Amino acid sequence: MISITGTLAAFFLVIYLLSQNKSLATAMLAGSLLVGLTASESLAANLSAFFPTFYQALIDPITIQLVTLVALVTVFASTMKETLLLQELIEITRYFISNLYLTITAIPSVIGMLPIPGGAIFSAPIIAPIGEKMKMSGARMTSINIYYRHLWYFCFPYIPSLIIAASLSGINVYTIAAMHLPIAAIMMVVGWFYYTRTDSSSDRGRKAASVSSNKQVEQEGQGGEVKYQLRPSWKKILEVVLPFIIVLFPPIFLPIEFAFSLMAGILYVALIKRERFQLEMISRGFDGKLVLGVLGIMVFRTYIENSQGVFNLTEIFMEAGIPLLLLALIIPFLAGLLTGNHVGAIGIAYPILLVLFTESSLYSLWHMIIFSSSYFGYVLSPFHLCNLMTVEYFDTTLKKYYRDMIIPFTGTAAGIMVLSIIYYYFLNS
Repeated sequence: MISITGTLAAFFLVIYLLSQNKSLATAMLAGSLLVGLTASESLAANLSAFFPTFYQALIDPITIQLVTLVALVTVFASTMKETLLLQELIEITRYFISNLYLTITAIPSVIGMLPIPGGAIFSAPIIAPIGEKMKMSGARMTSINIYYRHLWYFCFPYIPSLIIAASLSGINVYTIAAMHLPIAAIMMVVGWFYYTRTDSSSDRGRKAASVSSNKQVEQEGQGGEVKYQLRPSWKKILEVVLPFIIVLFPPIFLPIEFAFSLMAGILYVALIKRERFQLEMISRGFDGKLVLGVLGIMVFRTYIENSQGVFNLTEIFMEAGIPLLLLALIIPFLAGLLTGNHVGAIGIAYPILLVLFTESSLYSLWHMIIFSSSYFGYVLSPFHLCNLMTVEYFDTTLKKYYRDMIIPFTGTAAGIMVLSIIYYYFLNS
């Protein structure tokens, strides 16, 4: 009982501290302290394991990789911005995609296909100038970044959580992807209607986007004047896009770490923009506050994984005789919410739940329900890396972000419910 109480108390403590504008690192370390001291029913065992667990979190290869990636991503994005290469990318994108909403949603969506931990922090600096041009709030930019960043989690077969789900369920990953494909379509439709209809500045944004044509593009100069630019040359397009090709694709097709490709991307920017580049841009781009926050998240995650709290909470639900549908909704959602890790949520929920549905003709439908529930818990988790880092980057709060996100996610959940009913009658026919 102590472990359950400690886990839930830590959950609310972290949320409270973040709502009081405490730093991300402070909130996560405070939560870690509480989880660590209540990890099991034995206080002596908890005390003896406390510092080894902390050390385990710090030397975890994933922690080291993630901290390195976040540090390099912010330096890369800052260097792109200060050398004006980022602005050139936005102008070229706007030339070919005249609607600003398509631009600001396409960027996190494309980056979301790539297995980058905390990848929302990669797209955040790129969409920030577009969101500012559209006079969006930090919460709205955070919401768009998270929503479209995770659009393909349901159906892109190279997403790690989808691969793990296929392995644990015994269902082919492409079968899962095909079954989930309508969910991605639902998210696109819901997102389009919500984000283009509800933003107070949407009319201004659409007007600003509508002046682009096949021959010219509107561009705001530093003095605020409007000027026009002819179609960019293929050389210019390649110059601007190449940093992202260097950073994103070699680690997918070659045995190269993202950290090295990021370093290569920074070096490319320094060389191609050597007339503007200064070494001070490296230090200015380093976000120490964000790096400490990521360390805090990884420490918290390790304490949660070593605690009995989540597993004991799951056992209570199982023993309480709760209907199977509620179990399929509650357990994965809580696992995602408390861990902030989709793979972890699936690892907790699948072995417990899927065995209950093995003989069911609706096995694949139960799988979709469990997967969807874990997705919502993970994406909405206050411990989710993308949430915390994007909120931090856009200088907003989780409360404002949740307020902006509740409608599109409610709409998506409603769409999944309708889809589940359709699948239910299809599988029973």
